[in-house]
Amino acid sequence: MFYILILFLLIFALFLRFIVGVELRSILTIYLLGLIVYFFSFAVAEMPTFGNPHNPAFNEVPERYLEAGPSETGAINIISSVITDYRAFDTLGEATVLFVAIAAVVATLKSHRD
Repeated sequence: MFYILILFLLIFALFLRFIVGVELRSILTIYLLGLIVYFFSFAVAEMPTFGNPHNPAFNEVPERYLEAGPSETGAINIISSVITDYRAFDTLGEATVLFVAIAAVVATLKSHRD
């Protein structure tokens, strides 16, 4: 079955290239996007159902944050304690990525100003 699909895609690409006149770059782009959609559809199909109490998101970590967070961190607000104490390196990484993205956009816009 896999060989038939590859043969069909090859014949279709040759048809688009030589009969219709589509550029090879466009054909490869379409095939690559199709492959990405194909794999993403399998990833979405394998996701657990929403709200199921046996999902991996419902484990012991959130319970630990809620129960021991105020005493371990000394923060009154549990969200602040999670962001600043438990996930500080993650938050620092996200802020760095946002700063670099904003700097790249500003640099790109300044270079195209002329």
